[in-house]
Amino acid sequence: MVTMSNYATYQPSRNALQLRITAAQRDFWAFALWVLVTFVQFKNDELLLYPLALYFAYAIWRDQKQVLPLMARGWVVLLFALWCLISPIWAVEPMGAFKNALYLLLTILICFHVAAVLSARQIMHAVVFATGAIAVLSLYVGLTSGHLNLGVFPQKNTMGKSMVILFAAASATAMDSGSRPFLRLLAAALAILAAFLAAVSESATAVLLLLGVGGVVLLGKIIVSGGPQRASRLSLAFLFISALFFAASVVVPTLQENPVDQVLDKFGKDSTLTGRTLLWDFADEQIAERPFVGVGAEGFWRYNASPTVQMIFEEFHKRPGDAFNFHNSYYEIAVHQGLIGLTLAVVATLWAQGKLVAGAWRLATMPFVFFLAQSVAVLARTVTESDFLRPFVLFHMLFWIGALIVLKEGMHRQNDRS
Repeated sequence: MVTMSNYATYQPSRNALQLRITAAQRDFWAFALWVLVTFVQFKNDELLLYPLALYFAYAIWRDQKQVLPLMARGWVVLLFALWCLISPIWAVEPMGAFKNALYLLLTILICFHVAAVLSARQIMHAVVFATGAIAVLSLYVGLTSGHLNLGVFPQKNTMGKSMVILFAAASATAMDSGSRPFLRLLAAALAILAAFLAAVSESATAVLLLLGVGGVVLLGKIIVSGGPQRASRLSLAFLFISALFFAASVVVPTLQENPVDQVLDKFGKDSTLTGRTLLWDFADEQIAERPFVGVGAEGFWRYNASPTVQMIFEEFHKRPGDAFNFHNSYYEIAVHQGLIGLTLAVVATLWAQGKLVAGAWRLATMPFVFFLAQSVAVLARTVTESDFLRPFVLFHMLFWIGALIVLKEGMHRQNDRS
């Protein structure tokens, strides 16, 4: 038998070599392809995305014996998607709300499936392979086109925040003693590339996220090196301090204090976070009109039907047909799904973050440190970006997958003791 990596196995037949793919290898490469497709938007990407989504819908049914027990214990993650599923009853755009709810529910169910059938290390490696390939391609396109701050991405901010995902996975893999030496070397090179591309993207958010993620991974390595029994509580305290300080570096700018103005000025930003705080004032007014249930998905940003949206577009120099949002996930959720929806989202988020912290501490391996570092970046971005809990968004999918992996490990330990 000739082995080519951990994920593909060749065995000789009577006449020729045959490729034999195990169920674990199949699930690994399916998820890696999903990461590749959702990591960056490209022309006609739906030709891959939708068939993959259908495949995962089938896989969830196929592997229901593994998925259903996890769903029974992690039901809190489903609550927001289920709330969205009934929102067409009162939504301004019922069909749009229903389509969005189905996509979101499938997204969350895919998270359950991936967590159920793959290990934490397999997921981390899949992210490294897929996002690393895009980073290398982005470097090549950027150098040949003269737009290194964009690469294959439509916007510099998109490239910057995407490189944070690669940096978190690659740096954790490079420090992971459970990964093969060659893969660790490759991951180290990709982590350097991710840091470089994030820096040249000139995205203030990406730079701050990168620093925060790097701090969490490094301090996590200190804890992991001591093992779960010998891990220093002082190191854990520093990990929490690092996470809180990093989150504050994104949240505090919204307070518009003078020191923050100086920091933002270094990145060419103003104290309104490029107008974000003005957008949030509009969101406050909309929430006051329909506080509990909101307007439903796709119910607010309707240029032709809303004088308020027309005013916002004029204020921010947007044209009819442009996509726009409140640049804050909590405001975006509250406007569209109401305060009830926001509460469900926050409860699930707190539950998941608690699982991730507990997993990094109790399980004490670098894959779980990766998930914790990724979660810090996700939570920080919720303050200035609106893609949290949107369908098919890799950033928050890894957040839920990580929490569900920790839940699965806890279930296995309980079964072993019983």
